[in-house]
Amino acid sequence: MNEKTEPPAEAPAQGSPFGQLLGFQPLRAAAGHVAVQLPFSQNHLQTHGRIHGGALFALADHASGWAVHTMLEPSEQCATLEMKINYIGALRDEDCVAEARVVHKGRTSVVVEAEIRSAAGRLVAKTLATFIVLRGDRPG
Repeated sequence: MNEKTEPPAEAPAQGSPFGQLLGFQPLRAAAGHVAVQLPFSQNHLQTHGRIHGGALFALADHASGWAVHTMLEPSEQCATLEMKINYIGALRDEDCVAEARVVHKGRTSVVVEAEIRSAAGRLVAKTLATFIVLRGDRPG
């Protein structure tokens, strides 16, 4: 495994127009472990005044993909193959943070788990995802 210890914190947010649209903010990164914040915005709310589950899912997917990225060789890329989420609590008007950790890196796939917590540290959701490792000049 290639263990990059300090990937550039700005890379995932600056490289992802979707991450920029939602306002993701990279907090920290180490090999196989990252944290990304979703600052509260009225634009993230669903009709009942809670942060939309899709925004939370996207946050976890973004953090998980970045965690995988910290483990890849320069010639490799990754893409989400599948991901499941368990929503445990709701968020109304506070920031939240996704922390993603690589559980297993194989030759062709990577398994990642993530937790989303409120600013106060309350567990909001857990995810488990599998990413494919793409090598060479294959389009992503």
